[in-house]
Amino acid sequence: MRKFIRNLILPILFPMLGCGVANARHDADRENTAPETTGNMTYVESRPVTGYYSLEIGRKSVLATYLSPLKYHGTSYTLSGEWSKAMPFNPRNAIMHFDGKVCFDNLSNPAGTARMIGLNAGFKWGISWRNVFPNGVQVTGGGSVDIDGGAYYLLRNGNNPVQAMATAAISARLSASRPFRIGAIDFLIADKVSVPSLSVFFSPEYGETYYEIYLGNHSGLVHAGWWGNNFRIDNLLSATFDFGRTAAMIGYRFSVDTQWANNLNTKIFTHSLVLGIVPGGIGLKKKPVRIPSETIYSIY
Repeated sequence: MRKFIRNLILPILFPMLGCGVANARHDADRENTAPETTGNMTYVESRPVTGYYSLEIGRKSVLATYLSPLKYHGTSYTLSGEWSKAMPFNPRNAIMHFDGKVCFDNLSNPAGTARMIGLNAGFKWGISWRNVFPNGVQVTGGGSVDIDGGAYYLLRNGNNPVQAMATAAISARLSASRPFRIGAIDFLIADKVSVPSLSVFFSPEYGETYYEIYLGNHSGLVHAGWWGNNFRIDNLLSATFDFGRTAAMIGYRFSVDTQWANNLNTKIFTHSLVLGIVPGGIGLKKKPVRIPSETIYSIY
């Protein structure tokens, strides 16, 4: 199993980190500069892209009654990325963000006699409005469009061994952060919450096979979702330590994904340790400048 996880994660992780470092160096050279000339002086405003590249490891529980009435528990491994940038039309207030993740789960039943594996991916794009208060406190609120899907495979079920999942949602997004300094260490404490509020999701009937769907039985597969039948939440509490050229993040992520449709119940809970790297840093460590300039970061 460890060899399988290593073969799955490492080929994906290293290219992501390599791309992140290359992009950070490119942004460090350019940083989306917008020079302005005032008198005999040139003023430069930059809006760098801030990218988090993370590995998440945690515990997950899955109840998927399409597959089994039992709750399965196990380990979840996730590669995730978060990119954000101040928008050109209002860089001090408008923030664009894009998130992506790929998740692999290895689960077993309470007796340990059956295994379930899961593979899921998700993407979010949205815009938030930020307000900055004294002491560097920043609060943002906005929305995003979320698309995610995947499948859970029950190895011992010979009839319907796979539950496919797919959701498209409009989510509310909130965050709060504050920078701190202890000695020579600059760090940022942040909490980010995303709650899908309106959605459409896929759910077959109990016992309905995918072969029946293939033959044309498409009735009752797509459902309108809200908090009552498709409640989901994603919360990340993190601390990011800025070292200048790079930053490191450690955090805790709690996520809930529940669905109720066609008398089928799906409940997925995840608790994860998040370890991330931010090539180029987040801007808490001030760098000497050669010309009058201002760098507007999206994180704080």
